[in-house]
Amino acid sequence: MEFTGGETYQSNFDPKAYLATFCSFGTGRDGTLNFRLQKCLKTFSSGGIGGHTLIDIGTGPSIYQLFSACESFKQIIATDFTERNRQELERWLKKEPGAFDWSVAVKAVCELEGNREEWQVKEDKVRRAVKQIVKWDVTKDNPLEPVVLPQVDCVLSLWCLSSISRDKEAYRSNLRKFASLLNIGGHLLLFVGFNISHYMIGEHKFFMLSYDEHFLREALRDAGYVIENMDVLPSKRNTVISDYEHAVYVIARKEKEV
Repeated sequence: MEFTGGETYQSNFDPKAYLATFCSFGTGRDGTLNFRLQKCLKTFSSGGIGGHTLIDIGTGPSIYQLFSACESFKQIIATDFTERNRQELERWLKKEPGAFDWSVAVKAVCELEGNREEWQVKEDKVRRAVKQIVKWDVTKDNPLEPVVLPQVDCVLSLWCLSSISRDKEAYRSNLRKFASLLNIGGHLLLFVGFNISHYMIGEHKFFMLSYDEHFLREALRDAGYVIENMDVLPSKRNTVISDYEHAVYVIARKEKEV
């Protein structure tokens, strides 16, 4: 299918429908959600990856990836292109009426950590950790413009990279933009899908760039990263909602400037 541009995202991406489809337990996606929660917990648990600042690129309306990250970073910066997604995040952070109920996911993370009863403490910790919600515009050399940030310890991105990259050359360019945000030795954490073409929200279909493991490894290497770990979760292909062949989690370290 054709690449989905920013104007289409602004008009057709419904954050509430996205959350109901992709971030809710009991909708047939529990395995994928648990995979992500477990990988984040393992990554950010004691002795894992941590530091001062984490940037989440393409946060969308979702914050479940931050439930474990808030334990290891003093501040988190969330980013997204569409205004409605940023507003949805703000609504939850400010405990406004109509905000998405993340309690089931938070309780699941707390149970993995061994203390299910502390889920409200966890929510408050996330709210304190998220210091900014910034627009990310991939068409700009500095996608955070006009915001200027010092290089950070960690960049996290869930699925965003495949949706913002028109082709493989754009994908490589975006990996370099991600790297420009990182300190040498900092970590890039990616959730991606191999051999995917699209995902659906309601009646709207959104482009995803298709590639395989060989391309991802090569692109990361050429952008100055060293892969420390790659975990692959096979998928039962769902050509209606999303057709990825494998869900993949990558931990890569920035080794050099390129």
